[in-house]
Amino acid sequence: MRFLDALQEFRKALPIAKNDKRRKLVSQVDLLTNDEDGIQIVYDCIPDLVDSGFFKGSVWEHPKGLVPSLVRGTLLAGYPHNIYELLSELRFVAVYEKKLVPSHLSPAWAEEFLKDVIVHNFDIAYFEIKQTGENRYDSTELKKVRLLFDFIVDKIPVQALKTNLLKELETAIAHRPIVTNRLEAIIDTIHFQFELNKEDEVDQRLLYFCEVLYRYSPEQLKSLLPKWGRRKVNSECQLAGENLKATGMVAPYTMHLLKYIAQHYPDLIPACLALNSHGMAEFDRHKDLVINIIEEFIVLDNKQAVYGLSRVLERNLFSKKSTLHALHRLMSVRIHPMVARHLNYGQDTEIPATPRQLLVGGTLSLLGQPLGVRQGNNPTCQSARALSMWSRHAPAKLINLIIDAASSNNMIFRYGNRLIESNSEGKEIGENFDFNLDYTSIVLVPHLDRIYAEMMRLASIAHPGEDPHISVNPAFYGHWIQTGFLSVYNQVLAKIEKYDAFVATFYASFHPEFNGGHSLVYPVPLGIFITDSSAFMRGFHAISLTRVRKADSGEWRAYFFNPNSEGPQNWGQEIRPSVNGNGEQQGESSLPFYQLLSRVYAFHYNRLRLGDKVGKIPESTIRRVKRLALDSWGKQYQWST
Repeated sequence: MRFLDALQEFRKALPIAKNDKRRKLVSQVDLLTNDEDGIQIVYDCIPDLVDSGFFKGSVWEHPKGLVPSLVRGTLLAGYPHNIYELLSELRFVAVYEKKLVPSHLSPAWAEEFLKDVIVHNFDIAYFEIKQTGENRYDSTELKKVRLLFDFIVDKIPVQALKTNLLKELETAIAHRPIVTNRLEAIIDTIHFQFELNKEDEVDQRLLYFCEVLYRYSPEQLKSLLPKWGRRKVNSECQLAGENLKATGMVAPYTMHLLKYIAQHYPDLIPACLALNSHGMAEFDRHKDLVINIIEEFIVLDNKQAVYGLSRVLERNLFSKKSTLHALHRLMSVRIHPMVARHLNYGQDTEIPATPRQLLVGGTLSLLGQPLGVRQGNNPTCQSARALSMWSRHAPAKLINLIIDAASSNNMIFRYGNRLIESNSEGKEIGENFDFNLDYTSIVLVPHLDRIYAEMMRLASIAHPGEDPHISVNPAFYGHWIQTGFLSVYNQVLAKIEKYDAFVATFYASFHPEFNGGHSLVYPVPLGIFITDSSAFMRGFHAISLTRVRKADSGEWRAYFFNPNSEGPQNWGQEIRPSVNGNGEQQGESSLPFYQLLSRVYAFHYNRLRLGDKVGKIPESTIRRVKRLALDSWGKQYQWST
């Protein structure tokens, strides 16, 4: 068999020929893993493959540094990365089944890793992979992924995942993502495939989530509603509102209940939306608009807009004239055919919805959940960060950007003395883009990515040797961005420079014990080094610092918006951002202040407010941060003294 021959050739190859033989071996694995028998053959050879040094020198070399949440993107990234990832997962299965006994991995550790992989990829493991664009993924590659997960799931039955699934549900729900398809897929499988015991604590929580989504089927509710009187309808509205507020998830039956009461008992809408006093007052002022939105623009495919609408009312956004006028324009916008096509890529049900319904509903979700937007499987952290910031601090501007992009399939920004058009290059907008996002991101992000990239190109020319973010961020995000800027990373020399002063300036700018007790007014864009669970550097990322406050524990924590997160992560060195339990607002992550700073490489600040504060930061405080940096991402760079 060619695969076995290629494996032996790789094992015996001299160092100078290893890479060529490895490529040949990967090619043979690619051919062999197109059916169940081939997967089994490769799996049987995993001990020999690992022993041959196949993973040496690759990002898969150190298994304990791998991250379950990143498996999906690599498996769908295409050849050859998907083959390395596939082999890595088979390696974990072999460790779990004790067919491979490395000194640094235990079967229990491998089992937990595989469980996390299944949980993070639940839709792939138990459902067909949702295509989000024309020919988005090659059918042969999708088949490999399906076969791999069939193989893994056969080893670890779904019933063994209950605790992992509950943890995933509770952390993700606390984070309040706008896109809830994956969470619904998990609950759907629990509801229809699990045997749950009402006496078991874990099962009780899982049953609760099933009740949230499946108290009634839409068909049951439609037959029951005409038979119920006002008292029963009110009782169901109260319960639906409580579930909505507790989980942020909208069941299909909740949407149908809301549409029914909009016609028959409109005064019950505040209960169904679980509105607070601000929201109820806003509803009273804009009752006709709210009813119109419910009847005309909220449909099954954007049902999460029900939660968005409730949060928009509580933010009193309809009472801001600029926002209200922009929203009325959006509700009547003529959508460009290409934009309509992209919106259809994001649809998740077979019941057709109009592009305008999807867009208006998506806008309500983003306005109601500024910290719920995510970048998905796209390298678009800057754009997601922008949407979050504009939603919080410039909702009218955000809606107007949506109108421009939706109606013209174009967007124009100013950078210096130049106007940058997103659609000026002749390339199709959205090419090689994963549309598995909220509907507003589907419309805006491809344009914003192009504009940001062009700004970075121009800035690199205008500021040779400097970090181009110094001028790009204020131009892209707006006047909320402070003009002071520090980057510790010298891109030309690939060196870390003036780190002590960098840390001291960050403390003096943002830590209340050193900046005069001041809180942040607007989010602060931060550039961070991404590190894995072994604290090994994996790349760069954009987040926003939203707050700094002392938690109930007495510890100063930094709260931030992370566009790539729907749950806790592991950054190594016992640095694990939390999403609940430490005073986080829905959608935020948080860390002890010094731990977050240990991963920061660039930030904006106000130079006029520093005074002599920088010189008052204790040396011990600086050393604490520096040690974490030196022992993690800092190993990748030279440091200037």
